[in-house]
Amino acid sequence: MLRAIIVDDEPLSVKRLNRILSESGTVEVCGAFLSPLEACQYAEENPFDVAFLDISMPEIDGMSLSERLTELHPSIHIVFVTGYDEYAVQAFEMNALDYLMKPVTAERVARTLDRIRSRPAAPAPEPLFAVRLFDGLRLFRQDEERILLKMRSPKTEELLAFLIYRRKVSREEIIDTLWGGLEPEKAHKNLNSTLYYIRKAISGAQLDNPIKTYRKEIWIEEKHIVCDLYRFGRLVKQIRQGQGTAVLPLIEQAVEWYTGPLLNGKGYEWADAYRRQLEREYTQLLELAGKIQLERGERESALHYFEAILKLDPLREDVSLEAIKIYIAVGRMNEAIRHYYQLEQLLQQELGTQPDPRMAEMIRIAIR
Repeated sequence: MLRAIIVDDEPLSVKRLNRILSESGTVEVCGAFLSPLEACQYAEENPFDVAFLDISMPEIDGMSLSERLTELHPSIHIVFVTGYDEYAVQAFEMNALDYLMKPVTAERVARTLDRIRSRPAAPAPEPLFAVRLFDGLRLFRQDEERILLKMRSPKTEELLAFLIYRRKVSREEIIDTLWGGLEPEKAHKNLNSTLYYIRKAISGAQLDNPIKTYRKEIWIEEKHIVCDLYRFGRLVKQIRQGQGTAVLPLIEQAVEWYTGPLLNGKGYEWADAYRRQLEREYTQLLELAGKIQLERGERESALHYFEAILKLDPLREDVSLEAIKIYIAVGRMNEAIRHYYQLEQLLQQELGTQPDPRMAEMIRIAIR
């Protein structure tokens, strides 16, 4: 049985297509989404065979969504569904399997399903090279065995991490960054030999090599790699394109991917600025999630995000103010008072200042 998802911002269209597919007896609708962002989140974690996509949607149009979905699942079939036939040529330029006009009919959907079944089955996906750069550096083969990859030396690890971070970079920049103190000839030899040992470790794990070279450039071919840094970056981009509470599931997923500072404990100076940037982005996501949860009346959930921010930056008085408001609102007075006094002591030690007087006033009023 085919597994399908439907993405359309019109509830009636989703309901109609869901019914037709379910009644076909050959399709399991495993997800029906009004929000493309929620569909992306689902696709990150779940397999499926075919996606029925509306083309004209407010958050992400169907064309862009199809690119994101096929990036995650290269073998899926894409079927566009729309009320405007002027998109037909563009749809087939995107290599869509089919194009359905609204309102869809059972007969027309049946022909689409026949086309899907007539296609040869896609081969089982090859295991991918998995890289985790947050909170250290971990390398393994992403399959049931999860074989760990060991690099030959710390410099081999550093070169691999640098290539994944930069994605595409010149040999000269690599040498300036990693072998800046050596004579040019020796530096080039070190680069070539270190590349050789990286490729040897990857091929030894029976993985496709993601490192490509041409003349003076070296780059990472992302289709052969699963990287937490890349996943986090894509989610941040989707969140920035989204609106309102619809982005909350994506924020939650991005927060899960960010398990700690970039390359934590490795001491790579070239990563310092980017590490700080990522931490700022992570903090901004926590803050946005906290505000969304407050708007929804979910105080405890909002508090979870505000407390996570304060673990990173305990001097954030604006966040402490929000946290104390929530402690008081949910009846956790002792924690409100304890938080205030801890902040007071910390500000005095670090900055020689006192907390925002609004905090003390809120507590004073609450304990009357």
